[in-house]
Amino acid sequence: MIKKIAAISFIALFPILVMAQVPGYVNPSSGGSLPTINNVSDLGTRVIGIVNLIVYVLIAVAVMFIVYNVVMSMIKGDDPAGKSAALSNAGWGVLGLAIILSIWGMVNILVNTFGSGANTPTGKIPSADFLSGSK
Repeated sequence: MIKKIAAISFIALFPILVMAQVPGYVNPSSGGSLPTINNVSDLGTRVIGIVNLIVYVLIAVAVMFIVYNVVMSMIKGDDPAGKSAALSNAGWGVLGLAIILSIWGMVNILVNTFGSGANTPTGKIPSADFLSGSK
């Protein structure tokens, strides 16, 4: 059963993995490579991209898990124990999907509330070089 789910998941997600692109990616066969990480901002961008990809994959797996269990509950229409187990699993899948989406939403709310990128000061930031006498 686990092998079937893993095989179906791999087949369903394989196009996503093959066509996945990293921003700024240059094909290594043409002499390029991934851009180097020069500062913390570049590292943060790379980590955020990886985490976003993981979240997308988790959402896809959760949806496939839900659909699989709903179909299994329809197939096992005559077996009440199997049908209730499949519907129970589908319910757990819905709960897991809700948790994934709510955590992702809370993170986005925090990022947008406390600033990142677009929330930079618009005025001139005063210099702290008051000891030298220059202004």
